[in-house]
Amino acid sequence: MSVQGPLGPAAGPAVERYLAEVTARLPGPARAHSGIVAELRSGLLDATDARRSAGLSAAQAARAAVGEFGDPALVAEGFRAEIAAGQARRAAAALTVTGPLVGLLWIAAAATSHLRVGLAPPWQQAGLPPVVRVGIYPVAVAAVLTACAALVVVATTGRLTRWLPARPRRGPTAAAVAGFGAVCAEGLGLALLAAQLVVAPGKLSLLPAAAAAAAATVRLVFARRAARRCLAIRAALT
Repeated sequence: MSVQGPLGPAAGPAVERYLAEVTARLPGPARAHSGIVAELRSGLLDATDARRSAGLSAAQAARAAVGEFGDPALVAEGFRAEIAAGQARRAAAALTVTGPLVGLLWIAAAATSHLRVGLAPPWQQAGLPPVVRVGIYPVAVAAVLTACAALVVVATTGRLTRWLPARPRRGPTAAAVAGFGAVCAEGLGLALLAAQLVVAPGKLSLLPAAAAAAAATVRLVFARRAARRCLAIRAALT
């Protein structure tokens, strides 16, 4: 993209080539570091403009500004921890918000079906089908693991980082654990639904069950993708 206006078109290629080299070394999807790239571009153009005011041509000013910013690899390295923390927080926040929503859909599906659901915890309800009563344990464990890991992400990528040792991989690791925990929880929930459909399909209220299954599938896909991205970002950190 060429730069128009007082900087002239000659300044654009040098600045954009430099930004492309930095961007190629940043982890995560483009939207995860779009703000950083915009900030770098603004700084480079300001530096170029200052050198133009000192008498340099547009091309010379752009080269001087790029040289002042330094090696693209070192610049990218300085932003990796920030990008990793932001990616981990966004994944943890999405998993934290969607978990209860999907859980409520499962509860609604159970409550509207002929499963004799009472107010006691599921594992204490003799009226539940055996497959559901047994399967609720691993689902609960996976859900608790997801919630705990998400809380770790929030705690270790926020203000607590002022007092904690600098460990950039901690946030992405916890976010990946939360993601895979959500994958397990939703996968087990879908497996229980499939088992109930085989054993006693007539007891299910199909519309609420279908809504819960659709929401769980979407969350499973998102959680898997978020976990893999967090692992990839973790691997890029030193």
